[in-house]
Amino acid sequence: MNNREFEKKYYNDRKKSNSVKWQEGRKQNCLPMWIADMDFRPDEKIVKALNDFISYGDYGYATLPEDYYEVLNNWSQTRHNISINKEWVRFSQGAIDGLYQILYALTNEKDGVMINTPVYHPFKATIKETKRTVIESPLINNNGYFTFDYKDIEKKFAKGNVKAIILCSPHNPVGRVWKKGELEELLDLCHKYHVLIISDEVHNDLIMPDQEFIPTLAFKKFQNETIVFSAVSKTFSFPVYQNCHVIIPSKKLRTKFDTYQKHMHRKENDFNALPTYYGYKYGAEWLDTVNRIIFENYNYFYDKLAKYYEITPLEGSYLIFVNIGKHCPSKNASDYLIKKCHILTNSGEAFGGKKYKKWVRVNLATSLANVKKAVKELEKIAK
Repeated sequence: MNNREFEKKYYNDRKKSNSVKWQEGRKQNCLPMWIADMDFRPDEKIVKALNDFISYGDYGYATLPEDYYEVLNNWSQTRHNISINKEWVRFSQGAIDGLYQILYALTNEKDGVMINTPVYHPFKATIKETKRTVIESPLINNNGYFTFDYKDIEKKFAKGNVKAIILCSPHNPVGRVWKKGELEELLDLCHKYHVLIISDEVHNDLIMPDQEFIPTLAFKKFQNETIVFSAVSKTFSFPVYQNCHVIIPSKKLRTKFDTYQKHMHRKENDFNALPTYYGYKYGAEWLDTVNRIIFENYNYFYDKLAKYYEITPLEGSYLIFVNIGKHCPSKNASDYLIKKCHILTNSGEAFGGKKYKKWVRVNLATSLANVKKAVKELEKIAK
């Protein structure tokens, strides 16, 4: 199935739906290219499996499907070349819910927790709300290509208060898929200074055709100091089903986390886990095509607009970071695009502070027709 055939079959016209993404678009009379969900229906085999479950009418107490962990491990081995032991896996209602739990269970108040800005803004909010200390180590921007500042990271690690780092891999919003050497250098520093690695990998299946995703768990020597969040909320656009894997190889850390979850009466939601299960069983071919469409959308966007704007290269996820500063007389780029282009994006300031007020995050997980509409408007204000 080519990209246009796929769009015809799976593009979901959400203009009148209760989708948060499109509701806000209607409210502001804008094309919504902001919040991280996509405009494609899941593979029909996934939908049928969910419909069959609902139609059967058995809503009593349940457990996970017997082969749930086998299906999870098969997906991890096939897509990411790593094995996931059943004993490692715990559950949360999403990566941010998992982050709250990890910080409460495994760190103490006032402990330093590092983030690499610009980065997914709930990380910072979660650190503050759990009364931990935010330690920022900004990424280095090389003409739109963002990298770690290892000297700054080590300088801040050496002070002794950083107890954990939240790694965003692939990175939201700059779209980086970290290379093996980049990750190894960072993880070596974490090991040297006894810093817990908390890796948010919920975009790990959305990898562009010319890239390779390296899971943090691929580094076996660091597994016992690494915790990973993995989910299909982005893979198959299932955020309404709040099911996230919290993968903890270390028995010592798992025991602490289990104690916390028991105290808070937390466990997996067996119904919310079904879309994950069916997605991993039936969604591989669908996902491959979605990744091709996202990459096509990015190439169109970049080819048309790179001469006007600074645009991050898209290696993973469906999110790009765009600096429209040269063509933005307003104080805030996202507000300007609402008024002048009728495009709704995420404000860059939310991800990295005032330094990024002329930046926006753009969601490309939509039809090529929608991308072309956005590009046409962005060309107008640049010319």
